[in-house]
Amino acid sequence: MSLAALTGAGLAAIVWPESLNELAALVWLLALVPAFLLAYYRGWEGAATGLLIAMILMIAIEIVPPLIVGTRVDWRIAGGVTVAFIAASLGLGGLAELLRQKQSSAMRLAFRDPLTGLANRRMLDLFLDQHFAAARRGQPVAVVVFDLDRFKNYNDVYGHTEGDAALRAFGAILKHETRDSDVAGRFGGEEFLTILPGTTVQGARLYAERVREALARRELPTRTRITTSAGIAVSSPTMAESSELVRAADAALYQAKAGGGNRVEPGSPRPERAAR
Repeated sequence: MSLAALTGAGLAAIVWPESLNELAALVWLLALVPAFLLAYYRGWEGAATGLLIAMILMIAIEIVPPLIVGTRVDWRIAGGVTVAFIAASLGLGGLAELLRQKQSSAMRLAFRDPLTGLANRRMLDLFLDQHFAAARRGQPVAVVVFDLDRFKNYNDVYGHTEGDAALRAFGAILKHETRDSDVAGRFGGEEFLTILPGTTVQGARLYAERVREALARRELPTRTRITTSAGIAVSSPTMAESSELVRAADAALYQAKAGGGNRVEPGSPRPERAAR
């Protein structure tokens, strides 16, 4: 659309220069199309790009053809068009930027946990389904389920405000230890889940141990420390759906907690979900 608009405006100025005054409004409406599109889709960045295109187009239409044919350039028209382009592009750019910010805020509310800033259950489910589908085509995926040890007791002793601070601290550790290609999020309550595409059991275990050790070293505002247990599972051809992968990791987590907590356990392919 932008290319067609620029071509139409340019041809109108070069092929029919004597008719340009009569069709000036239509020509400039066409010329505004790329600037408006760029501003709408790219915000302030698009508005700046649109202004650059507008200036080039203004020179092409208002200045170059008259100079070629030897006629006088009407600088008042050129100046008016310049001001109109600047006002229109900046105005639309500001509106588009506001809309983009609101859209970004809405996306954060829909897919981010408000307490930790990590992915929420909805986003985790989406990514898990996507990577599990890839796993069925030969690209393995590992998941690690974390659960803070004796967290209910911590809440009872120090209160929910300090409990929230502990959850935020663990969320910060997950952010730091998780690669950009992986997805970590809050699965619910004090339970967290990380999706590790293309990762083996050994790789997932190394990751989980780093997270476990980092939390064990972290002193909370209560001047105490808490620990986490983790269960690991890797996709296998015997799994029919992503929920089986989570159940495998969850059962391994149960074994880790039954073993005293503050430990990492790998899971078997097809366990039943264990109650904690």
